[in-house]
Amino acid sequence: MLYGDGAVTDEYAGKQLAEREHYRLRRDAQALAKWNGETLPVDPLNDAVLSDDDWLELAGFAFAHRPLLTSLGCLLRMLQTSELALPALRGRLQKNVSDAQLCTTLKLSGRKMLLVRQREEAAQALFALNEVRTERLRDRITQWQFFH
Repeated sequence: MLYGDGAVTDEYAGKQLAEREHYRLRRDAQALAKWNGETLPVDPLNDAVLSDDDWLELAGFAFAHRPLLTSLGCLLRMLQTSELALPALRGRLQKNVSDAQLCTTLKLSGRKMLLVRQREEAAQALFALNEVRTERLRDRITQWQFFH
């Protein structure tokens, strides 16, 4: 609830957070079910459009240290909208190729280099989708990292 002074109660904030994360789970449900073989007890949304939250998560993966699997849903949505080859990302997320096989195929020295390549490909795809937005997000993330 909002008080007269515009303050938000903890209960209201918690409720909004739960609703937002439930919506996110519904958006990611199909990707998560495919990835781990378990059906989630939610009604999945078939939404391939990248949301503002997706852009933030994708930028966090591409330019910071957000983990690949934490970004699974938005990465798969990005791959659906991108026409670029992106072999490291598509190989792992769409074709379920093992990290070891991808390293061999892409001539990478190990999993760390594979993750670097996947981050580079995510950045490349974001720039291809919207260069100005991607630069703005990259700059913002760089500033956050500098101050923390």
